[in-house]
Amino acid sequence: MSQNSEFHISEGDLIPSPTTYYLAQKYLGNGSYGMVIQCRNVTTGETVALKIIQSLENIDCAQEEEVILQNMKKLHSDRFNIVNLHESFFYKEHYCLVFELLDMDLQKFRQISPGQHLQLKQIRPILQQLATALDFMNSAGIIHADLKPDNIMLVDHVRQPLKVKVIDFGISCDDPEEMIGETLQTLWYRSPEILCEDRFSGNIDVWSLGCIAAELSMGTPLFPAKDEKDLMGQIAFAIKDPQHEGHLLPHAFWPRYWMEGRFMGNHPVWTEDDQAEYCDLQGFMDLMKQMLMMSQYDRITPNRILQHPFITMSHLQGSFKNSLYLKSCEDLMDICQDQSSEDEGPGEQVILQMSLNRESSSSTARPAKEASKVNVKSGNRPEVSKVRRCEQLAAARKGTSGKTGPNQSKRMRERHDPSSIFNPSRKKRHMGPAGMRDSKAKVRRSERLAAIRKVASGQTGPIRLKRMREEDDSVGQNRFVARRRIELAL
Repeated sequence: MSQNSEFHISEGDLIPSPTTYYLAQKYLGNGSYGMVIQCRNVTTGETVALKIIQSLENIDCAQEEEVILQNMKKLHSDRFNIVNLHESFFYKEHYCLVFELLDMDLQKFRQISPGQHLQLKQIRPILQQLATALDFMNSAGIIHADLKPDNIMLVDHVRQPLKVKVIDFGISCDDPEEMIGETLQTLWYRSPEILCEDRFSGNIDVWSLGCIAAELSMGTPLFPAKDEKDLMGQIAFAIKDPQHEGHLLPHAFWPRYWMEGRFMGNHPVWTEDDQAEYCDLQGFMDLMKQMLMMSQYDRITPNRILQHPFITMSHLQGSFKNSLYLKSCEDLMDICQDQSSEDEGPGEQVILQMSLNRESSSSTARPAKEASKVNVKSGNRPEVSKVRRCEQLAAARKGTSGKTGPNQSKRMRERHDPSSIFNPSRKKRHMGPAGMRDSKAKVRRSERLAAIRKVASGQTGPIRLKRMREEDDSVGQNRFVARRRIELAL
């Protein structure tokens, strides 16, 4: 079963853990980290996914991921579309993580769908669940930093259609100031602030979510760049178009294109369902624009996504009450209700306590402007998520609502021309010799691993984790040259 000649696991092997035995059933996949095997817990009978980490470097990352997941699990992260981690242990000097068994990733699901793309009514519940997960992570002070279709799993595409969960927190961080200049996010889903090694917040995940939504709709990646230089060029070319007004949106999403190419060609006479679908498309485009704002301070927040008309369907419910299209959309959105309809119980109380203890500087993003280009019936007020209600109550109790620290206030006032994110006149406060960055990263890594050992031995409480990737000198120089060329072009 195993693909590694030095470490072999066969079907039927028993893998011991401190709490039970796992019966190996079949091989699921592998990667640079190691392998994933489907197993059965012989005590409970539950089928799980056993992730076996094989390299020492990846073991460090896996242990950091475990601490993040365990801390979020205490806040009932499983209610907010986050993968559930059962336990961890060592087996034959290899580190093992036991996760709930999920179905397939979003990339594979898109590829097996008709036309290799999803319909808007399929994209909506996926966006709702992912925004719920990001809203929860914002409240927990966690930035995923690697959101992509491969890291979004369907729970069961047959019995629970479109039910998804976020996985792989290997490079997640809770202190963005310490991660400035590090390589985060997969290239095609990398935000402008990460490209420019600028200060960033949880809104880098919103940018990735916008790229994912576009890919699900179009059937192809939004920015299929070869490298950072190519990605910067594609972004720089897109923002030169004055009609984009600071956001990125390819011509495939323009209303006229869709009207002529998708609707008028197939529907010479528009029915109520056709009109409802086209109105839905306009709502989707408006949300896309807000997720793909160049300035992170203008980018929509996860909570605002949950309140957007495309998600709440308020733009359809008022004008197309008898539409079969609306009915089918509502049926698909029912899969999101199991989380929102749960009893508040201890989960929300824990999140409230977490919000009370959060630093006021953990969020630097401004709320994006309300969706003004979509016809919304004012009678339908979107429901505010549980997490945001906790944050508002926490702020009211502390008496700090609307207040920020001096550094945060300064950053929140930085509302500049979107193209200036590539402006060479901007001061690179964090730039320095690549060797110096590597040296500091090694020191932080040593400190972090020492802290993890203390947590494992029970000598200290929860710690703030920092996932730091080291770049060699040549990669750093290539990034600088690519960025400089884009700056000169602008």
